[in-house]
Amino acid sequence: MTEFWNSWWAFAFMLAPFAIGFSGLLMILVMAYQNLDTILRTFPDSGYVIRQKMLWGDSGLYSRFVLTSSLAAVALFPKGHINRGDLLESELRNLPHFIKQRMVVAWWLCFAGIAWLLLAVGLLKLTAD
Repeated sequence: MTEFWNSWWAFAFMLAPFAIGFSGLLMILVMAYQNLDTILRTFPDSGYVIRQKMLWGDSGLYSRFVLTSSLAAVALFPKGHINRGDLLESELRNLPHFIKQRMVVAWWLCFAGIAWLLLAVGLLKLTAD
């Protein structure tokens, strides 16, 4: 097994989770500048969205990124927010499908990158001599 960790395959195996995770982060960053205003207009009465906007703002790179990523996480798992009354289901239905799909894909890419990285580090530890 040590031959594998000394090969280019191992380099690619260890680089892949970063490429996958950063592509998800890049998607969120692009949405922060292209779609955040549309997303905020879609949720004018949802308490969660209003609180997040007040907390983070919507004018700098960091604040737009964090606000978009938190709203993307809501698009991924909306049931809890709807059940608590923080998010209106009617407003969620009004979110353009392509934006919601992009939000979900971005978060799954981030999750996949983290899972792959944890698996790779675990395998590396298990095969260490």
